[in-house]
Amino acid sequence: MVKQKITIDKDLNFKTVEVLDSNDIPQMIMQFNNIDLKANFDDNYFDLDSIIEQIDIDQNNNSSNSSEDEETSTIDDIIYPLYIPTGTALVDKEKVSKTDGERVILTFDGEKPFLLVEETASVEKEFSIVPTYGEPFLLADTVGALSSNSITWVSNGIEYYIVSDAMSQIELIEIANSISAIPTMK
Repeated sequence: MVKQKITIDKDLNFKTVEVLDSNDIPQMIMQFNNIDLKANFDDNYFDLDSIIEQIDIDQNNNSSNSSEDEETSTIDDIIYPLYIPTGTALVDKEKVSKTDGERVILTFDGEKPFLLVEETASVEKEFSIVPTYGEPFLLADTVGALSSNSITWVSNGIEYYIVSDAMSQIELIEIANSISAIPTMK
């Protein structure tokens, strides 16, 4: 995106703002239907210190309420892949309790063996950096991290991990897409 095209009416009010790429193709378009030029704000509306204090108060109120209602997450339904390579079948299913949830380990064996792990994803109260190994890859409803023999992603509060030494990246992606498509169908 290299330039903008701004359209205004005869009273000099914005009508549209288009952000164009190098080929003059609009990549983003924002339309203005109504502009309030006489908006009133409190004196401290843009005061950063008062905004931060209000956020802290809201977070403390929410954390005291949520600690009473907080319970560990569980996996209600084990999600099985819709696509399994020919000559491969489920041979073992194990459910393990964690301190903050559950983990299900599905072992598939045969011509193209792989391991599928599903576990409850923990929700952080603040932003955090989560190191991942692999390249970003777009799945049906989320973005996963794809490496040479594994793919991992989070969808609908469940973290998924598939690993196999016998399958190609394309087969890993097919299995992952067959799993991530299921929650969007519910």
